[in-house]
Amino acid sequence: MTQAQIQLVSTIADTEAMSAFFMQVWADGPEVVPFDLALAAQHVGGYSAIAKLDGQIVGASFGFQGAHDSIPGQRILHSHVTAATMPGVGFAIKQHQRQWAIENDLDAITWTFDPLVRRNAVFNFEKLGAVGIEYLPNFYGTMTDTINAGDESDRLFTYWSLREEPISAQATSAQAILVELPEDIESLRKTNLTEALEWRARVREVLDPALADGYRVTGILERHSLVLEKVEE
Repeated sequence: MTQAQIQLVSTIADTEAMSAFFMQVWADGPEVVPFDLALAAQHVGGYSAIAKLDGQIVGASFGFQGAHDSIPGQRILHSHVTAATMPGVGFAIKQHQRQWAIENDLDAITWTFDPLVRRNAVFNFEKLGAVGIEYLPNFYGTMTDTINAGDESDRLFTYWSLREEPISAQATSAQAILVELPEDIESLRKTNLTEALEWRARVREVLDPALADGYRVTGILERHSLVLEKVEE
């Protein structure tokens, strides 16, 4: 359990500090959450939280309320960005976020993430029990920040229900599809961008049509292969 203290952002100073923290994590890229955007979103019911340890920010999350066609009738908190710089803080922030969303009578939390990053897939599917419901090719355009430079920004739109028990599926169906992920896509981008882009294309080729056809990403098998299962109508 983390020793960091998580709190909602409620002052201009903390909003500025949150924006600066995101810029520190995604160095050399565009501004992740502009200060004025964060203020405006907070004013109309958005979610902004920071985790502090010894007075220093070690994690933060920013999101806003909305809806999505794939989950009609549900009010969601879309978690636009979450980051942490020490172990355990990311999970604690997601639990804080979940409790906030429940208290605000929302139905689910959604977010996007790069499906090639194994540790994020393990966190989202194995630890949280979320589900991947939509594939978004090159969602943010070609990336320029230090972490993602040169790669296309394919993202997996991820759904975390607040009304149901978390999903825990590991290729239980005969129809299940397994999609292998690279061991470390972030290192591969730096050492062999061509191979990294080939991985991107291979994973996209399977995930994009499968999710459009009613499959969902329900887990990660042995921490290296995404599990896709057909949704029963």
